[in-house]
Amino acid sequence: MTRLDLGDGLRLLSQVMTEEHFGHESHLRFAWALLDEAASVEKAEHVANLTIRHVTEIGGNPGKYNCTVTIFWIRLLAHVREKNEGVSTLDEAFESWPDLLDPHLPDLYWSDVNSVEAKRHWVEPDLVPMP
Repeated sequence: MTRLDLGDGLRLLSQVMTEEHFGHESHLRFAWALLDEAASVEKAEHVANLTIRHVTEIGGNPGKYNCTVTIFWIRLLAHVREKNEGVSTLDEAFESWPDLLDPHLPDLYWSDVNSVEAKRHWVEPDLVPMP
């Protein structure tokens, strides 16, 4: 595990892109790759936020960036990895936790996950606590 930076985030992002746009599955593959390489969940969150914010800004779409959603998926994937020792790939995680494939899963945890505040920084869930 090495110290990751924006360059590493962009490298990992380019390796996992399965679609022309950064869709839900690409988002999860990127998060999984970060968790594989980062020294901690917090470091993965930091690099994900740097990278995705950078990509949305240079793509001319900074309003699409959502810090809370990005951190949600990283923390949920970290939880899946921790609780399921036999899960070593994202595809295995999909088999164990099919709900991961639902891009609207954050809506079960927040009443307004797309608020300005949630887009800018992490907001604790207000409906259901994270696992």
